[in-house]
Amino acid sequence: MKKILIFILVVGQICLWTVGSMAFINYNDKLPKKLKHIKITGYTDYAPFGFVEFPDKSVMGRFFSAFEPLINDIAQENNLRIEYDLALGVYHDTEMFKGLEILFPAAFINPITVFMMPNRINEVKTTDDLKKLKGVRSSRETYSDFVEEQLKEYNIDVVDNSYDLFGRLFTGKADYILVSQYYGLIEASKLGLRKQISVAKQTLWQVPMFIGVSKLSKHRKLLSQIITRWLETAENRENIKQNIIRIVNEAEIRAQGTVPPTFENVQNQ
Repeated sequence: MKKILIFILVVGQICLWTVGSMAFINYNDKLPKKLKHIKITGYTDYAPFGFVEFPDKSVMGRFFSAFEPLINDIAQENNLRIEYDLALGVYHDTEMFKGLEILFPAAFINPITVFMMPNRINEVKTTDDLKKLKGVRSSRETYSDFVEEQLKEYNIDVVDNSYDLFGRLFTGKADYILVSQYYGLIEASKLGLRKQISVAKQTLWQVPMFIGVSKLSKHRKLLSQIITRWLETAENRENIKQNIIRIVNEAEIRAQGTVPPTFENVQNQ
């Protein structure tokens, strides 16, 4: 269900207990030989924020992430040779991340938006219009506590996979999909539906996503200084944004020719 981070002190070190798709990733790509090991925490099935795919044999099993520009730069420039707890893509003032020091500024903005059928997208002019309709969202997505509180005012079902998520929309069981835009575009592409859905012109929330460092990490001060300095450069943040756009575009290209499902077995509640 939801991806939840809980930090527990065991034998003098921080271990990560995971629910959903958060997992430790041994990140060794493009790093200098002296850097033996970096231990990070990231999503493994939540593209473009973190995912493992098998597009061809040359990168089989490789971890991909929107944060690759940051990880590669700080590792190469600082010749790091440490293991540490670093969480990629966390929300500020959110209970599940309370064991982390949130580093400012935000790495990028995650837009939360609405997908609808093209012939209905103009029905929604305001959030009040949306609240009158039936929505659906994915259990694989977790937003900030602020957004989750706001969503209590909406009539939204929760499903566990993208087939049911888009199936509800295409079979008329839901009027709209609530989704983070980048994730939604990738999932639509995988199903061959990218050109059959419309994205609302106005996003509901522009939610900042941050880098988090374990408060109990002995390397916290070092990592905080290095990463904060990197994030303060606008060009670096733009590199993350462009990496996200590249991942989304590549997903669409790979999915070309995919035959859309008929949605004959969409789960209903």
